[in-house]
Amino acid sequence: MNALTRCEGAYIGHAIASQYDPSIHMSLNVSDSLLAGQKFDGPDILSRHLYLYHTQKFEIGETTKYIYQEALAYNGTQTCPTRESFLFEQSLIDKMVQKAHNKCDGLTAGCGPAHRSYPLAFCHFISDDDLFEYSTLEAQLTHYSPLAGQVAGIVNVICRSLLKNKSWDDAVDLAFATPRLHKDVQQIYGRHHRWAYPAVETHAAYAPTVLNNALHHVATSKNAPQAMAKADGKEKFYSLPIVGVLAGARWGTPTEVFKDNIDNSKLKRLRDAAAKLSSFWKENNGHVYA
Repeated sequence: MNALTRCEGAYIGHAIASQYDPSIHMSLNVSDSLLAGQKFDGPDILSRHLYLYHTQKFEIGETTKYIYQEALAYNGTQTCPTRESFLFEQSLIDKMVQKAHNKCDGLTAGCGPAHRSYPLAFCHFISDDDLFEYSTLEAQLTHYSPLAGQVAGIVNVICRSLLKNKSWDDAVDLAFATPRLHKDVQQIYGRHHRWAYPAVETHAAYAPTVLNNALHHVATSKNAPQAMAKADGKEKFYSLPIVGVLAGARWGTPTEVFKDNIDNSKLKRLRDAAAKLSSFWKENNGHVYA
């Protein structure tokens, strides 16, 4: 399967699974920033997320909303902020994220970064060795807990391996070989084939729980529609977008799946982003490389 099919599959799978919810707009923010600057620029990505909320009031999660409020307070009396108004130094971002963490009573191990950061996996100038670290850095723009970044990193490393035409099992093995994973993340590796849920009750948005659920449905399915159908339950708001990303990257997203689920203008936006990212990858005898 070529790079475009994998990349487009992830974008369209995400859009269908999430019913084009705000997380798809945030993922497009990530890809827009990467393509515009040809580098990972955390403050630029965050400015896009905050300005999106300022102009559209999309549901971007309580943690990011707290950071938005901190950003408005910092901007003071500006009546018509621009996107540049939300462009802050990383040191100030770190302080705002810490304040948001405190306001959330330390509960910032959510799955939002795993929904939005997968374009990093398809970005040619982010090396395999650096992908996990950049995933955690993107997560830290809003979520203080390292668990949010580790789960995003697992999703993105799997997508990168699939892009390079590794098997699903090899992609998962490689992702969980990442050193110093939190035990709640490590335990997913041996469990997700058997159970969709952990043995202990957690918040529905707790990133390791969401990842366990998403991996289970993709691992035990034969195609993207089946994986999405399995995940279409009580937890779908949290795990279904990740199922869409991973299933789309694994199998692609067939036309018959999306032709009645997404309008042409939205589809074009997704395809354009996927085409631009995937155009930098070369293929030779089934191998894909930057």
